[in-house]
Amino acid sequence: MKIAILQYPFFSEAEKTFQRLLSLYQRASGVDLVVAPELGISGFEEALNFDFLKQAFPQLEKASQKLPPLLVGGASRERKSAVWLFQKGKKHEVAQKINLFPGFDAEKGFLPGEQKYPFPLGEIFLGALVCFDLRFPEITKFLATRGAKAIFVLAAWPEERTPHFKALLKARAIENQVFVVGVNASGEVAGIKLGGNSIIFDPWGEEVFLTAEEGIFTVELDLKRLQRAKRLFITTRKSPPLPPEQKILPLEELLPLLQAAREAGERIVFTNGCFDILHAGHVKYLQAARKEGDLLVVGLNSDRSVRRIKGPARPVNPENLRAQVLAGLSVVDFVTIFEEDTPERLIRAIRPEVLVKGADWPEEKIVGAPFVKSYGGRVVRVPFEVDISTSRIIERIKK
Repeated sequence: MKIAILQYPFFSEAEKTFQRLLSLYQRASGVDLVVAPELGISGFEEALNFDFLKQAFPQLEKASQKLPPLLVGGASRERKSAVWLFQKGKKHEVAQKINLFPGFDAEKGFLPGEQKYPFPLGEIFLGALVCFDLRFPEITKFLATRGAKAIFVLAAWPEERTPHFKALLKARAIENQVFVVGVNASGEVAGIKLGGNSIIFDPWGEEVFLTAEEGIFTVELDLKRLQRAKRLFITTRKSPPLPPEQKILPLEELLPLLQAAREAGERIVFTNGCFDILHAGHVKYLQAARKEGDLLVVGLNSDRSVRRIKGPARPVNPENLRAQVLAGLSVVDFVTIFEEDTPERLIRAIRPEVLVKGADWPEEKIVGAPFVKSYGGRVVRVPFEVDISTSRIIERIKK
C-alpha cells in the first residue's frame, strides 16, 4: 500500500491553509491514499467557520474524482473535529476526536466525538484518530482488533512534545501489531509552534519514515510485515470485558475507587433511578449521561425504596437483577444500591462533578442539585429521546 503524506503549516486565514492543502493534493499521484493533518482543511483559527467549509468541501469532492483518495481533518456540522475521506467525488466521515485537548479544543467551540469503526479502502480496512486521542490506547486497540491494518493519527502536535508523539506512535504500533502513521502539521497555532515530524512505525516498532520538512512524501507500507507480526502476537491483541459483578459495589467500597479516579483527572458523573424494566429510553439516557464526563456512577433504588415510591406491585425485577442488567452496559462504570427514597446521601458522599437527571425534572426539584453546584459541579437535564416507560410496558403486558 502506497501513501502520500502532506506536511504543511497552518495559517490564521482558513482560505490560505486550504489553498496549501489543495495545491499539495493536486500534485499527489501514483498512490493509494493521500493523508493530511488534523483540521488540515482550515487550520485552527477558522475551523468552525461553516460558511467556509461549505465552499471547501465541494472543491475537495471534485478534486477526488480524478485524484487518489484524501484523508484529512476538518470540522463537522455537529462541531466535532472529524476525519474525512474524500473519494471518487464523495466525502465520508470516518473518525471523530473523542477526547478534547484540555484548555484549548472546548474553548474553540468543539464538542467531544464518538468512536467509529475502521473504514474500507478497496479491500483493506484502515483506522483513523485525531491528535490527543493518541494518548488513549483503548481507541487504537478498538480499531486494531476490528481489522484495521494501518492506523492514521492526524495531528497538530506541539514541537515541545515531539518526543511524546514519537514514543506514543511507536507504542501503539507495537502493542497492536499494526502500521501507525503520524501525520503532523507544522507552523504555529495560537502561539504554539507545531512540530511537523510526521513519522511511520511498522508493527515491529521500527521507524519506516520520518521528516521535518514540508511537502509531499511518498511511502510504501509493506503489509507482509503486518501478517508476520499478527501470526506471532495475535494472543496479545484482545482484552476481556470487565465482569458486571465487579461494577456493583456498596458505597464504602466505591468511594476509594472514585477518589483514585478523581486524582487521575477523571470527571465523575452521577445519576439515579429504579431502572425496573430496562428499555431503549433508559439506554439513550445513560449514554447521554456518560458523555458528560469520564466515569458514570448509577445509584439504584433498592426494592424497599421502589415499593415506597411506586407501590407494592413494584419492582417487577429484584434489585440484584436490575443491578446486573445496568452493570452489563458498557456506558455504566459502577452501580451502587441505596435504601433511601432519594439519593441525597449518595450524592453528598460521592461529590460528582456532574449530576444528571431527566429533563422532565425542573432543576429546582432535582435532589442534590444545590449541593453539587455549591462546589462548582454541573447539573445536566437530559431529555428521554424514546417515548417509552416501564409503566407503559407493564400496562401493555397486562392488556
